[in-house]
Amino acid sequence: MISSSHSSKLKYILSFFLIIISNLSWAEEEPIDIWKSNENTIKQESEIEKNNLEIETPFISEDQNETVIKVEENEILNQGESVIGIFDPEENNFSLNMWAQTDGIKIKEILKRINKLKLSKYSEDLLFQVLFTNSYSPTKNLSSEEFLSIKINWLIKKKRIEDLEVLLKNNPEVRKNSKAIKFLIDEHLSISNVRSACDNANFIGANVQSNYLEKFKIYCLINDGRGEEAQLILDLLKEKGFENKFFEDKFNFLLGITDKTEQKILDDNLLNFYLSHITNDNFKYEPNE
Repeated sequence: MISSSHSSKLKYILSFFLIIISNLSWAEEEPIDIWKSNENTIKQESEIEKNNLEIETPFISEDQNETVIKVEENEILNQGESVIGIFDPEENNFSLNMWAQTDGIKIKEILKRINKLKLSKYSEDLLFQVLFTNSYSPTKNLSSEEFLSIKINWLIKKKRIEDLEVLLKNNPEVRKNSKAIKFLIDEHLSISNVRSACDNANFIGANVQSNYLEKFKIYCLINDGRGEEAQLILDLLKEKGFENKFFEDKFNFLLGITDKTEQKILDDNLLNFYLSHITNDNFKYEPNE
């Protein structure tokens, strides 16, 4: 969470967002604080005619504690559209409509350029606050699904596992994104934290179409002693055409239907590798290229 002494800076990030890139040095190798004020006076005026949004970019005087901001925004109605995020916009004097009339093309271009930079932790946390404040998606050149994917991909790239889990807990609509759930499960599986991986399996809904996630859900049910439920889900998958000899062999062994299982180690994904590990009598593995 950003400290209160820095919260005022968040008020003008939106208006400042489109001009910060031009002031960055691309040759910089050290972490860059793109939000840091300097002693120079910054003046910028931005007019957006289509959405009738008038913003006076903040004037930063030599006294860095003195920031003058003026924002006049017409109310934008977003009937039936979901609001997705983590933070309440009122925490930092933002609005639910802060992205609504922003051109999606510009958003993608700027974020693409920012992602090439090595940001300081403070700058990254500020960008996180802006991206994940509860808000409506842009209405121009960027669908709500694409905007959500951009934000999820950012969390995955930065490996912000706890933040992604909070996003899934607070926003049921995000649970339609199988990539986000699979990433969390694989991250926990990679360190053999099966309990946390199975906790994230609870995000898997009926509308998620992924054999990988369905198989993991089945394993979690077996691990939790709920074999009958696991068998029911596997039977329903097989009725839909699912066929996987390796997984069914491990399923029967873990459920006690058979007392032997194939000792082959399969490493094409983390779930198969984990199942190979826990069912192999003498597990030895040497990774190939």
